[in-house]
Amino acid sequence: MRMVDIHNHLIYKFDDGPQTLEECLEMLKIAIDQGITDVFATSHFNELIPQEIEDEYFEKLNILRSEALSRNLNIFIYSGSEIFFHHFIDKTIKKGKVTTLANLGQYSLMEFPLFMMPNGIEEALFKLSMEHIIPIIAHPERYQSVLEKPQRVYSFIKYGGLLQVNAGSVLGEFGKDVQKIAMWLLDEKLVHFIGSDAHTTKGRTFKMREVSKYLKKYLDADYLRDILEWNGRNIIHEVAMNPVSLTENGEQSPGILKKFRKKFRSGP
Repeated sequence: MRMVDIHNHLIYKFDDGPQTLEECLEMLKIAIDQGITDVFATSHFNELIPQEIEDEYFEKLNILRSEALSRNLNIFIYSGSEIFFHHFIDKTIKKGKVTTLANLGQYSLMEFPLFMMPNGIEEALFKLSMEHIIPIIAHPERYQSVLEKPQRVYSFIKYGGLLQVNAGSVLGEFGKDVQKIAMWLLDEKLVHFIGSDAHTTKGRTFKMREVSKYLKKYLDADYLRDILEWNGRNIIHEVAMNPVSLTENGEQSPGILKKFRKKFRSGP
C-alpha cells in the first residue's frame, strides 16, 4: 500500500517537531520505509499568522524539498498546518496560504484544546462549510471531552467535520482509554484518515505500517485502504469528501455506545 500521511510535524526548528534539517531528512527516510509516498507537513499555527512566520514556513519547506530531492528521497511533501481552534478560524483560514492542505483552499486540519472543549465549535464548522472549506478534526480520540462523552464526535461530523485518528492512539501509545475510543471510531467507520502526528525520529514518529498491520485484524480491506491512502489522495486531487451520514438523532446507529463499551471493555 502506498500511504498518504496528512498529519505530521516535519518542518525543522519551527514548532515542537524536529530541530534540525538532518532530523527532518531522517524522518522522511522513516516515512519512506513505512510505505508512505506523500506527506503533508502540518506545523502548528495559532489564530494570528504573521506574514514573516508564514514566509519562514515556506522557505524551510522548500529547503526540505530541495534536500530530499538531492538525496533521492522518493516522497512528495505538501504544505499544510494544524491550526489551533479559535472563534474566527474561518477568517484565519481564508487569509493564509499555509492554512489549507497543499494550499488548495479546500481542506483544513485543526485541533482543539486537549482538556477543555471550547464553545462555538459547531458554529465555526458550519461557517467553514458555507465557505466550501472542509474541516478535518485532528485526533478527536485524545480530547478529554470525547473520552468522557464519546458521542461528542457526532456534533463535529454533523456540522461538516471529517475525523483524523492518530496511529499512536490505535497502537495504545496514549493509553487504553484513548485506544478504545480510536478503535470505536474506526469500527463504526466514522474516520476518514489515520495520520502519524510524527514529531521526531523516535517515539512519536511514522508508524503507519505498524498501524496498517494491526488494523487488518479489525477492519475490512477497502475501508483500511481508504483511510490510509485513497482519502489522502482525494485531498491532493481536490476531490470533495462528505462527512459520515448520521441518523436523525445525530448518531450513526442506535445503541452504538453500548456496543462500544461491550466490544472494547477489555481493550482491542
